[in-house]
Amino acid sequence: MTKRNYGIDLLRIVSMFMIVLNHSLLMGGVIGQATKIGVGSMNYNLSWILDIICYGAVNCYALISGYVGVKAKFRPVNLIRLWLQVLFYSVILNIAVVIVVPGVGLSKSDIVQMFLPVSYQRYWYFSAYFVMFLFIPILNYILNNLNKATLQKFILMLIVIFSFAETFIFRIKAFMSLESGYSVLWLTVLYLIGGYINLYGWRLWQRNLLVFSVSVILSFAVLLLLGGEDNHGRLLINYPAPTILFMAIALLNYFKDLQLTTNKIKLVKFFAPLTFGVYLIHIQPMVAKYLLQGSFSFLAFESPWKMVVLVVIASVAIYLVCSIIEWLRLLLFNMLHLDGSAKKISDVLVRLCQSGAMKL
Repeated sequence: MTKRNYGIDLLRIVSMFMIVLNHSLLMGGVIGQATKIGVGSMNYNLSWILDIICYGAVNCYALISGYVGVKAKFRPVNLIRLWLQVLFYSVILNIAVVIVVPGVGLSKSDIVQMFLPVSYQRYWYFSAYFVMFLFIPILNYILNNLNKATLQKFILMLIVIFSFAETFIFRIKAFMSLESGYSVLWLTVLYLIGGYINLYGWRLWQRNLLVFSVSVILSFAVLLLLGGEDNHGRLLINYPAPTILFMAIALLNYFKDLQLTTNKIKLVKFFAPLTFGVYLIHIQPMVAKYLLQGSFSFLAFESPWKMVVLVVIASVAIYLVCSIIEWLRLLLFNMLHLDGSAKKISDVLVRLCQSGAMKL
């Protein structure tokens, strides 16, 4: 039995907090308001530096999927469990927002979409992951059966084409269906890179924190040199960009080798299983639209360091509240024995797929 890597679990927690902070800055309106104050102002600079630091967090999650999944047994029931979790929040939080926020109602379209969260991409990451998950056996076959030299060339080719070329050559983002990283294809590339790192390590560099820091500085410098986000300044601030990719790889390399104390492991064991719930709650479409969007724009008018401190505190509060809600959901699902239901649904679907495959 493989020993659990709690450094990777800690990275799940850190990455999810970075995602919350990123959304507080962007959706919360801090960066938008700071941009109105002026490109190059202290508040603008600090808010963007903070955002860039957080930007690779989504890449981290997909890298972790490959890092953990390459040696794990493929379990379709895991996807059913995630789907039930997504469906729960898609429906319940719609109803909660309608009750809590005055004047908000549900259209027929809203009702249909909340029961079909994958089809309507209510959560882009889960919709993309849902499709990628079905190909994990094939991806793992590639990772585990290609020899090291061939796999190295394959991974290098993926990085050159889908990161460097996507960023500097293919400026029409739909050209390779990467859609700036919001796609099944990009998650698949990251899964393969993460799996490779588990199998063979990463020797392109040794100093992970230095690579992370240089990537942040370079991304920010390009933003300013090109005159801000409205003038192609975000060239190096999107998921496939080399700097953002290397930041995520550096974090994975750093955290995978961390040795945690017993007390820290206890905290990690509690918070790590709650991370996906934090994502589903705070970015649920109606929650994001009516509760998060623009809520922190006033912070852009504070003094620079006060703005930073307050947006971090707000993000910590969001993270903790969402963690508590997710913990309560886990208790509810356990009381209702939904894990067993997920297993039954999975078994039925697997049998149907096997039966269909036999007829091909």
